[in-house]
Amino acid sequence: MSLKTSVVKQKLREGKICFGTMLRVLKSPQAVALCASEGWDYIILDTEHNDYNYETLGSFSLVAKYEKMGLFVRVPDKLYHQMAQMLDIGAEGLILPQVKTAAEARHIIESVKYAPMGKRGVSVSTTATLFRDYSTDEYLDWANRELMTIVQIESEEGINNAEKIISTPGIDAIMIGPADLSNDMGISGQLHHPRMEEAFREIINQCNKYGVAPGIHLSNMEDVTKWTKEGMRFITYSYDTKFIKDAYKNALLNLRGIMNENN
Repeated sequence: MSLKTSVVKQKLREGKICFGTMLRVLKSPQAVALCASEGWDYIILDTEHNDYNYETLGSFSLVAKYEKMGLFVRVPDKLYHQMAQMLDIGAEGLILPQVKTAAEARHIIESVKYAPMGKRGVSVSTTATLFRDYSTDEYLDWANRELMTIVQIESEEGINNAEKIISTPGIDAIMIGPADLSNDMGISGQLHHPRMEEAFREIINQCNKYGVAPGIHLSNMEDVTKWTKEGMRFITYSYDTKFIKDAYKNALLNLRGIMNENN
């Protein structure tokens, strides 16, 4: 069995669009297979705002190794031990929140890449290798090549430094955080505000200039349609609790409609 190739990274390099979703509350590793069964390109486990523990992350990562779908982890902050440990546990890439400067971007790459690209401490992940024996050189080369680094630009400072951040070697994709960005701009929740749309287009332009995939987290299908047409290619759509609540709500409306028809 060979080390897992990142289908997401391959598709993005070919200029294709990848669609993923975010998990916030589902704790069973069966959720990985459930999402993969429907054809998502990737899922993100959100540890920035939610309570996933290391054991759960390890279980999810192990299941993901048997699926083509990518499994990424959004870390709480850009601290070395959080980034390196998540990768050692078996994450296939990281989502790094609130990246505002080129210095932060360089620190991220130093933390997630092995030498000569970075300074990550060497530890061959038994989850990533599925306990198979690989030489250290094989593993380090694979990790530097296949593990993904996705940074989030979520502030005006980040937008102002977009070119410097995006041009940092080793960045694979950008995932705009619209909620935080609009809040930082003083226009909270106004995703269609001209300043927001200008910021989105700046990210797309800079990403295209430096061969990085532009992306965003959205929960409205009309917005997804609009921004994929404008060049967004790393699209994270909605999250588990919203999917569940929407399905419950729609089912109950239909059930109550049947009841009313029968009365």
